[in-house]
Amino acid sequence: MTDGVQRDYLPAERRDMILSLLTRQNVVTVPELAKLFSTTEITVRRDLGELADAGLVRRIRGGAMSVGDGIDPSARKVTTTKSAVKATPSAASATSADSTATTGDLPSANFHIIKGPTADGIHPSIGVMLPEPSFFWPGVIAYMETAVKLLGFEGLIVHESSYDEGSPDAEIIKELDRDPNVFGLIVAPNSHPQSGQKAWEQIKHVQNPIVVIERDQPLFGSCYVDSVRTNHPYGVRKAAVHFLDRGHTRIGAAFSETPTSAIIQKSWRELVNDSDGRIVCPFICDGIQPYDSHGVDEIVDQIIDTDVTAMLVHSDYLAIAIAQVLQRRGKRVPDDVSLISIDGFATPSSRPLTVLRSSARDLAETAIQTLDHRIREADAAIQHVFVDPMLIDRGSVADRTRS
Repeated sequence: MTDGVQRDYLPAERRDMILSLLTRQNVVTVPELAKLFSTTEITVRRDLGELADAGLVRRIRGGAMSVGDGIDPSARKVTTTKSAVKATPSAASATSADSTATTGDLPSANFHIIKGPTADGIHPSIGVMLPEPSFFWPGVIAYMETAVKLLGFEGLIVHESSYDEGSPDAEIIKELDRDPNVFGLIVAPNSHPQSGQKAWEQIKHVQNPIVVIERDQPLFGSCYVDSVRTNHPYGVRKAAVHFLDRGHTRIGAAFSETPTSAIIQKSWRELVNDSDGRIVCPFICDGIQPYDSHGVDEIVDQIIDTDVTAMLVHSDYLAIAIAQVLQRRGKRVPDDVSLISIDGFATPSSRPLTVLRSSARDLAETAIQTLDHRIREADAAIQHVFVDPMLIDRGSVADRTRS
């Protein structure tokens, strides 16, 4: 550039300028070069990949460093816990001895080798593993697709997993991680003990930056990676306040078995215990699926026998099944029994239930932003981001304060 005038540079020109910069400084960064060339960071990464393939630069996390200054590469002590091709968040959260730069003329921050585009045929994408399509995940995927393109990626590479115990999550994660087009992963591991454990073991070994969505790590697991989750404890609080504000203090609860039901039930139990008697919960039914007619009948029996005036229910379909049996028993929603459902996606077209609903858009965009931050800053502290669910009032909670 001359006199502040910017122009488009040919690939050969950009690469010559990068080598020129590295004769005057030890490290160049992707954002610095993108600004210098008035181009995209993906283009810069492609340039650095070509130079690295030629042995002219050494790729580091977020940029490149010179290898042509006569210093033996091993003297720089830039190491990784894996083969020197990709950044690994697991390594980033391990001890500093695993991956550090200790040469005096280098910045003090840790460096991690990353995989960059090595040919024009590379299509920088984000790998995604989410459960089989349902009312929630397709919306998440659609919002992710938009978000990654705004960041300059080509799109998503989506592999479906399953809620079943035999879901091959570990194999899917491994396949995505090996895809040369994948520059980061967003995954929702299976919640079953055996499949889930295999998935988390595989996550420990991924080379790409990774974000786990809507799943907590195993209680005593040693794999620490970024996560983005619905803030179910705060959602339960919103439901409790909604009930209390309308005069309901005797509240039952029922939960289907889902990957998130354990945290929802735990949050409810803790809230009741900490309510100083403001909430009386005569019963909690768990593990009842909406198609279990006998189980649903038992829930309704307890509703009638204990004189609760309100129910917190997860999931939507279980709430709908309970409402239908209540109606057959001559009990009206919300006049006799008020309901709040936790899911919020199945009810609008079937039965108008007040719901706690996770935002597909917020979860998707937050996951992409968290992954983008990890790609840019491999050594940043691990983040666990919580997104509050929305409480949508559809009139299934009666106001007892007026009676």
